[in-house]
Amino acid sequence: MGETDVVKVPMEVEWVPAWITWVGATTTCLQALGVACDAADVAALSGYAFMLSVHKELCPSGPTVFDWGMLPAGVNLLGRSTLQFQSTDCHGGENSSDTTRAHCRAAYQFAAREVAEGRPCVLWGAYLPEFAVVVGVGGGCFHVKSFRECTGEPQPPIPCEELQAPGGPYVLAFPTPTTERRPGGPDRFAVSHAVQLLYGPSAGGDYTYGLAAYDAWIAALEADTVNPFGNAYNTQCYAEGRLYAHGFLKRAAGRNPAVAEPLTRAVEAYGEAREAMRELAGLFRFPPHGEIKDPANRAKGIELLRQAKAAETRAAEALREASGGEWGVTATA
Repeated sequence: MGETDVVKVPMEVEWVPAWITWVGATTTCLQALGVACDAADVAALSGYAFMLSVHKELCPSGPTVFDWGMLPAGVNLLGRSTLQFQSTDCHGGENSSDTTRAHCRAAYQFAAREVAEGRPCVLWGAYLPEFAVVVGVGGGCFHVKSFRECTGEPQPPIPCEELQAPGGPYVLAFPTPTTERRPGGPDRFAVSHAVQLLYGPSAGGDYTYGLAAYDAWIAALEADTVNPFGNAYNTQCYAEGRLYAHGFLKRAAGRNPAVAEPLTRAVEAYGEAREAMRELAGLFRFPPHGEIKDPANRAKGIELLRQAKAAETRAAEALREASGGEWGVTATA
């Protein structure tokens, strides 16, 4: 790994801004590889648009604490295969060890093979515990595009052993084109996956998932035990997720006449959830400026979360109905 082995991706790679940086990084890679998609497609097909994962004190880790192994299956339906490297040993700070540094070097070699073929890939732990896009490698360092594109901050090369990677080093690659032949197509996959996420197991240690996550969030606000930074970050991520869900389902309803009626009900309900969460994102700005300290703001936040939960619950019911429908049957007048 010498200083002269930098390889540049021989294509234009434009960072797609997103609070949910896995969605931004993955969309960036797919667009660079010629896939016609946007962040709403990636968020819905990966499941991230319908993900709710809330720590009991609104730790900022919430939006990334779940099984990432679920994410690539739907992305494959967009037109690229996926290949994943992941270690389960946390790396960074006091969690670093000879073992985790070896995993980081292996992640570097994995990414280097993709970059050498002109393919960008997704990396976890660039500058912060966030996702970025690897666009080059050299001297044992990752060259990336990241959330810093949005702030104009410098993006210096990241030594592979200096990743900030809770959960372990992770690289997601997109090696080859694919052809979708699944009956019902990507839309049906996304809807069925959404139902699983919204109604699935609701608890895992200090985290609550799916529709039940709203209750955990409300309880933390009522008890005034939330992490202000994490609360603001969770708010921005989940407001964005409801935006993606609404946009994707609106398109899906137009493409699938046989299930357009329940999908349209889901779109309407997600529109309400999106607006409630948009207002919450305005209330709890990021970075926070003390808004959470005001009891009136917490009370308003609880009201908005209850509105969002009621709307998303109706959406989930409509999606469950749609998922059991005959997608391949043309609707009759």
